[in-house]
Amino acid sequence: MEPQRQNKRYVLFYGKGGVGKTTVATNLSVALARQGEHVLLVGCSPKSNVVDAYKTVEIDTILDLRRAEGLNEGNIGRAIHRTRDGVIITETGGPEPGIGCGGQGLTNALESLDRFQDAVEGLKDANYVIYDVIGDVVCGGFATPMRMGDGVKEVFVVTSGELMSLYAANNIVRAVAELVGAGETELKLGGLVANMRGTPREEEVLAEFSARVNVPIIATIPRAPRLFGEAEDAGGPLVEVMPDDEVAQLFTELATTVRNDALTIQARPFLDYNELFDMFMQFQKVETIHGDGVAATYLQRLPGEIVVRDRPRKISIYGTGGVGKSTVSSNLSAALVMFGERVYQVGCDPKRDSIATICGELRPTILDTARETGRVNRNVLKELVYQGRDYDNRLFGSECGGPTPGRGCAGKGVAMALRYLEQYHIIDDLAATFVIYDVLGDTVCGGFANPLRLTRSVYIVANGELATIVQAMKIAQSIQAVAHSGVEVGIAGVIDNMRGVPDERKIVETVFGEAGLPVIHHIPRSPYVQEAENLKRTVVQTFPDSEQAAEYVSLARKVLENDRVVVPDKPLPNSRRIKELIASVKSAVAR
Repeated sequence: MEPQRQNKRYVLFYGKGGVGKTTVATNLSVALARQGEHVLLVGCSPKSNVVDAYKTVEIDTILDLRRAEGLNEGNIGRAIHRTRDGVIITETGGPEPGIGCGGQGLTNALESLDRFQDAVEGLKDANYVIYDVIGDVVCGGFATPMRMGDGVKEVFVVTSGELMSLYAANNIVRAVAELVGAGETELKLGGLVANMRGTPREEEVLAEFSARVNVPIIATIPRAPRLFGEAEDAGGPLVEVMPDDEVAQLFTELATTVRNDALTIQARPFLDYNELFDMFMQFQKVETIHGDGVAATYLQRLPGEIVVRDRPRKISIYGTGGVGKSTVSSNLSAALVMFGERVYQVGCDPKRDSIATICGELRPTILDTARETGRVNRNVLKELVYQGRDYDNRLFGSECGGPTPGRGCAGKGVAMALRYLEQYHIIDDLAATFVIYDVLGDTVCGGFANPLRLTRSVYIVANGELATIVQAMKIAQSIQAVAHSGVEVGIAGVIDNMRGVPDERKIVETVFGEAGLPVIHHIPRSPYVQEAENLKRTVVQTFPDSEQAAEYVSLARKVLENDRVVVPDKPLPNSRRIKELIASVKSAVAR
């Protein structure tokens, strides 16, 4: 019997890229199905991660089908798959690489799915519709699932105890409060799902964050990368392939919680992000290094003269959320100063965390200032160029910022902010010799592709994790598309910011080698990174004699010496081929 429309439940999982929201969403879907519910799982990320949980499943995304041949009742089934447990899964996909709008694409895809729900058996019978939504950019488009549907809508925020994960979680809570407060949607917050990453005092950090924003933690998933890796190798979510495991049982308990009536939560999100940072820092170990002494050794090593160029060198650094692109960018900037460069780093990410370790705190953004003051001119923009702390007037930064949570277009915002910087000749006035654009790469739509039109050389930050590699290839596709449109741009290299994945170097070299993309450096994991960030500084400045600082200096030298860019002239490996390559590496190592 078909469920009544008013009984339909919409469960929305939002979270920062890399926090594990897709792992939570896929496992919860299986758990709900095993409790007798009819479940539709919709992947709402341009990265198309939901299907990656199923080793042998390959489907078209809704937007890919729409562009290729137009959606109709005859082909919509190619974007749908029913799992062994009866979960119906589909992926919205993303915009055409380098153009379009990721948020608007999501809106179009969800409207199309609703229009053709009668064309696929069981699609409209789902009484649980689960949306797995990227939460790095909660702009108007990516807030679409919060507005759609006539049933009960609940938002669950997946977060870890990492600072930027908490930042994104707070933004999501703000978006819910904004939309509900404006009367645009009947929406409830269901709670926080803590997906642990093993950071220092993580449980305490999460408990304090929960208390401060007044949103309860309803489930805690322990860090178990090997276990989830075994499930991935077995071809499905953990609850499906290892249902009796203790961690799988946590998802079963979460499903029971979700099926209960939603809590009444009056959230109190942080409005000042420096307060969020201060809360986080209460639980961090900070080395006893204070004042100017922290940078003394670094400053002594700076050359006497700044290099002279007719025009500044410009590069873009792209990476998916959580991969560490801002950490790489900031430490690269600090290292370039040691080679005599006068560096300007521009954060092109709504999270506005790009220059925090350069300047010692989160700084006001171009878009926030434009909204608050209603004006943008040369003098205003000059005030939004911040001098790095203890860099001898050689390192500067600005943040583009993003839209008000739940509204606007993040990509268009980045494009507008960059246009202001060009229009008012801010880089010329600064006399920078080197410019780095630090760009969020989860959705390389028209706006986030804007830096590709300003720089010839692009570096992609990746690691050995499947989802990160898949998205890195999509970033490469965007660069490929923009280059083929006549823009002088190419891929200068891949930077492997390692996560400790088994056989990571070999995996990264093998996959990107097949794509014809050079891996120019492997950056090892190091506790110095977190220690420096706790001090609101870079590793290069704070621990200049460490092996980790030497890695960033080596990377800077390679970037300065590298004039070569690559534009692949063949299709890049898709997710299935990437899985095959990773499996081949694991198999070879096992032998």
